[in-house]
Amino acid sequence: MECFDPTVSQMLTLEAKQYLLNHKKYLKDFSEWDEQIRDWLASQEGIDLTPEHLHTVVFLRNSFSNNRLHPVIRKITEELAKKFGKEKGTIKYFHELFPGGIHQAYLIAGLPMQDSCC
Repeated sequence: MECFDPTVSQMLTLEAKQYLLNHKKYLKDFSEWDEQIRDWLASQEGIDLTPEHLHTVVFLRNSFSNNRLHPVIRKITEELAKKFGKEKGTIKYFHELFPGGIHQAYLIAGLPMQDSCC
């Protein structure tokens, strides 16, 4: 497996605002996230944002802001169940929202990339 240098970045400009992204399109600065980059990242991932997506993204950002930890999927599904009903509080439903899994949700929410090899 080829690993990439995590220090490599690219600059993205959307409507005159610049965003610094890493080699996997994760936002380098959590505080630079806004609706514009959220929508762009979602479109790059092929996701049309629904109220359930938006609620999940806000939950992820608030959880990360408060704890400086990436929320685990169990906490996310509990939150979805609380807000949208038991039938939407499942891992299966979460994967319908984010087919790329938890890391896709983290990416769209502007959370930093978790430490790993690549």
